[in-house]
Amino acid sequence: MNLSRRTMLTSMVAAAAAPRWSLAADARRVLVVYYSYTGHTGAVAEKLRAFLAADLYEIQMRAPYPLDMQRAAELSKYELETGELPPLLDNLPRPSKYDLILVGGPVWWNTITPPVMSFLEHTDFEGRKVAPFATYVLEPAHYEKNFAAQARSASLLSSLMVSEFELIQGQADKAITSWALKNLQKDGPQAL
Repeated sequence: MNLSRRTMLTSMVAAAAAPRWSLAADARRVLVVYYSYTGHTGAVAEKLRAFLAADLYEIQMRAPYPLDMQRAAELSKYELETGELPPLLDNLPRPSKYDLILVGGPVWWNTITPPVMSFLEHTDFEGRKVAPFATYVLEPAHYEKNFAAQARSASLLSSLMVSEFELIQGQADKAITSWALKNLQKDGPQAL
């Protein structure tokens, strides 16, 4: 699996900031799947990975978005309007290897980013428990509803929505820990 330099640095920073206790003793096989453009969602994904002792998979497009945020925004809006989702690298994980899968990305245009939609379109979760997570600036809007419509054969759990304000202010760990303890414990609340 190829990891970008940004992903590795984000992982190291998040691992250092991860809570000292976790749900890692849980015997479930857990996968955290994410797409991150600026690194915010990647930081949340790494915190979840450390907290849950999970495998980590970064969604990568064959042709990544341009670094110019305006051009990236225009391209993603076009993809959402036309349904022409970006092709991904061919090394998608197999859901059958996992008991719990967390899938996340940033909220763009009040919904799921095209790379995450592309991942969902190509993934049959085979009845696995799936928990969406996202980072957002203004409001998550239609993220959860659209995720539920796209996640084929998933048994959906409650979503984790982390504002970029929480990330910048260092409050994300508290939000992640609270959400995970409430929603991901083996015998805790399960479905939406």
